Amino acid sequence: MKISPLPTLGLAALLAVGLVPQASAGLFSSNIDMLVVAERQGGGASPQGGTPTYAAFDGGYIEAGDPIAGDTPPSADQVRRSLDAAMANQGFQASGASPSVVLTYHWGVLRIDRIQIRAPYGIKSNLQARIELVSTQQLGAEVENHIVAGEKGGTMNSDASSPPFLVGAAETVREDSRQPRIFVIVSAYDYQGLTHREAKLLWRVKLSAREQSGDMDEVIPALIAGGAPYFGKDLPDVKTVEVTPSGASRAPGAPAEAVTPASLNLDGQFMDGLLKNEHDSFSGATGTFQG
Repeated sequence: MKISPLPTLGLAALLAVGLVPQASAGLFSSNIDMLVVAERQGGGASPQGGTPTYAAFDGGYIEAGDPIAGDTPPSADQVRRSLDAAMANQGFQASGASPSVVLTYHWGVLRIDRIQIRAPYGIKSNLQARIELVSTQQLGAEVENHIVAGEKGGTMNSDASSPPFLVGAAETVREDSRQPRIFVIVSAYDYQGLTHREAKLLWRVKLSAREQSGDMDEVIPALIAGGAPYFGKDLPDVKTVEVTPSGASRAPGAPAEAVTPASLNLDGQFMDGLLKNEHDSFSGATGTFQG
């Protein structure tokens, strides 16, 4: 587990003399503070009647920003098992034929990229990805507009305000985006739309925790298990939820049978493009600078 540098001996001495309350401090808790961003899109109605079904495509592991040695990600199989267990807990059944929704999921760690070059009067794509990971669309746009306005130029989002100072939730987003974060992003698309090469996003859930929260192969399954109740939900604000990695990395049973675009009568090239676009956007590797 990664541990932030602390004056260990000094802290131990304070604990010994009772100057630091051990229980209330929570310094030795294994719980993880998870940020949840859950948004539904217009027209994304929940299926009516029967058991909702899904098929899932793994968008792959992402390690973006400054590299750090020694962090072991979970295997793709481990992540898939965790996702399938989470979906089953929410009443969904895996389907290889005509699912209610098609899921894509990406997972990994997003750190600051200190060598990426920023375009004049713009935002690094790495920073944009970090902001969007920990914010709703509207709140993230306001933070990005604030940064671009500070550069006295660039292209701003006309649908969002451009506050001269960040306060409250916007300031929290800015602070959270400055921390390396382990994350999972699950997106749900309308299956019928995909059969016609239309990527109609129904909902997206972004789950993340500070990289110092623990080993990635424990944190990512914990994020999925703890974040499952928010799949398909629409939260007006970013939510902080405490989750525990205990047992989450050992999701029972075998993962659902792997599906392919062909088995779902989907265009393989179109699906590959969708997954690549998501991967580039979530990793901040697009090279596109937007306000």
